[in-house]
Amino acid sequence: MQITPSSPIQSQIKLPLSVALEVVLQGIRIRMGRSIVTMMGVVLGVAFLMSVFSANVIRTGMKEESAYREEVQRMFSFLEGETGNLGGKNLGVIVSGELSAAESRLLARIQTEGIAELRVFSADKARSGVPQLDSVKLREGPAGIGEDASGLLVIGDGALSEIDWPAASAGLRQKILAYSRESHATTTLPGLTMVRLDRALREDEAERMAEKARQERARNIWIISIALLVTIIGITNSLLMSVTERFKEIGTMKCLGALSSFIRQIFFIESALTGLIGSVIGGVVGFLIAAVIYAFTFGFGLVFTSMSFGAISGYYFLSVACGIAMSIAAAIYPASFASKMVPATALRTNI
Repeated sequence: MQITPSSPIQSQIKLPLSVALEVVLQGIRIRMGRSIVTMMGVVLGVAFLMSVFSANVIRTGMKEESAYREEVQRMFSFLEGETGNLGGKNLGVIVSGELSAAESRLLARIQTEGIAELRVFSADKARSGVPQLDSVKLREGPAGIGEDASGLLVIGDGALSEIDWPAASAGLRQKILAYSRESHATTTLPGLTMVRLDRALREDEAERMAEKARQERARNIWIISIALLVTIIGITNSLLMSVTERFKEIGTMKCLGALSSFIRQIFFIESALTGLIGSVIGGVVGFLIAAVIYAFTFGFGLVFTSMSFGAISGYYFLSVACGIAMSIAAAIYPASFASKMVPATALRTNI
């Protein structure tokens, strides 16, 4: 006997995107705690990524400042290598002309070592530009600046032929004449050890610094990769737990006619929203962390005036895009798993 169905099977209705969005928002409100935990994973991952990008932009803007600091530290190291620790000692300073930024900072760097006196004689008072430091004691002439001093320091862009060197070097504890410019090397004085402070890096030192920079770049790439991978794994784990908690909800929606594509859509929307909000917050946090760290080193005003905000904005949108992409990628497996569930099996599950 042939049985004829009383009515044909109706085709399932494809629900609009607005319904999926409403379901997602309601689910986020109900599971607010888990949603925040998932979002924090995105915030931390994107914050780390943005902090690396921001640090690179700040370092580029501070390249000139960093070069000055490295030059000053190198000159100070050469000087202290000859004179020994300058704390509590005296140093005679002959200013032959206008000071460069590095020379002015060198005097400030020497003061931080606790030097007793910087006895300064300026051959051209109108152009000297000697910084006002507590340890600076200006002299009208070169006589006496070397008395009981650990050496003489020559700075400035002028010639040294007019200096009364016997008067300046009288009474030196250490017969050292340190100079900061190559042009001063033409001056030779009997009985004084000439020390050049503006020496360039040796070839092996330059190679070491280049190798260190390459290692730092490789380390940054490795750390970023690991951080992003951990972020993806964390988001995937949270979404899988969300699927587990919603077995009966998914089974009910399927019994009411929801298509598998609708279930997938729900999880993709949820992950995209989580990724968007977490990435926006994480990008801001990452930039602030990098800016504050460098501000404590170089000063807030110098950091914020030297950085390129166009580059920062570009990296911010890139970090947000990466965060959203990571979140959506992390949702592929949980969404696929949820959409393939058999309604009867989902409803029988007791979690």
